[in-house]
Amino acid sequence: MINDGNDNGSAELGFDYDLLVEDALKNVVKKVLKLTAEKGLIGNSHFFISFNGNYSNVIVPDELKNDNSSEIKIIIQHQFWDLISTDDHFEVTLSFNGERKKISIPYNAITSFNDPSVGFGLQFKLENGQSQTNKNNDEQVSEISLPKETVIKDKDDDNIKSGEIVSLDAFRDKK
Repeated sequence: MINDGNDNGSAELGFDYDLLVEDALKNVVKKVLKLTAEKGLIGNSHFFISFNGNYSNVIVPDELKNDNSSEIKIIIQHQFWDLISTDDHFEVTLSFNGERKKISIPYNAITSFNDPSVGFGLQFKLENGQSQTNKNNDEQVSEISLPKETVIKDKDDDNIKSGEIVSLDAFRDKK
């Protein structure tokens, strides 16, 4: 719940729907990674996961971090091992320059999750409540990518429809 900003916290304004939605969407990522850990990738699914490499408790090889940006993108597709999904983070072993290295990522460090095989993607706010910004025009961005239409794909059909971006900002209270 959100309060009025006073230290007494007694005058509540309502539910923090943004936080509830963020938690629900992060649970989608947790569940998908848990199912993948148990059963492996389903169909052509593969995941692009971006996260803040400077976030506390992120464990990645130093060569993945660079001075220019804290964002790191990994792909879970062909070469991954020992995927574990817990309540607050996931661990996976990936191949970097031919060497297997284990990484650990708290879910709160994730900035985006995409499964391009089905046109699905999620983008998350930063944990401190700041929205990610669009680098071109600095407007707030918090969006979900949903399939435009359901597609039943034959094995021989390589036509995959791309997703449509739906901005959650249109549904937020303008203050």
